Amino acid sequence: MADRHTLEQLIREFHDHQNRFYAGGAQGPAGAMLTDDVTWHVPGHSPIAGDYRGKDEVLRYFSRRRELADATFRIDIRGALADEDRVGILARGDVAYGGETLTWGTVGIFRVADGRIAECWVVPYDQHAFDQIWSAAANQSSRR
Repeated sequence: MADRHTLEQLIREFHDHQNRFYAGGAQGPAGAMLTDDVTWHVPGHSPIAGDYRGKDEVLRYFSRRRELADATFRIDIRGALADEDRVGILARGDVAYGGETLTWGTVGIFRVADGRIAECWVVPYDQHAFDQIWSAAANQSSRR
């Protein structure tokens, strides 16, 4: 059983590494925080929706988000709550698109095993808006 504060810090550190990666940095530090059999669940009908299984597939998914957002994607944790092996976060995401910044909110639910992230469920506050933003980013990306 892990300390709740330790699990919350793990998720905050992971997002710090992710944000550096999304801004153009190395992916290795965030990838090192995932189990080999990690699973990422993204609902909806956008170009990033799906279930991603295994570290390689999840890392390709992260790379796709960075590519679609043209390295402008950022996640800001607004709050966190942990138990013995899960952390729930309230997060704001934003991406620059068409000269403006588009923002959405999500709940992220992380399952932690042996000190690394084993599973994540992304739950947008507004699924339709989330899908529209990522679809618009994909359309912009295809024109670059």
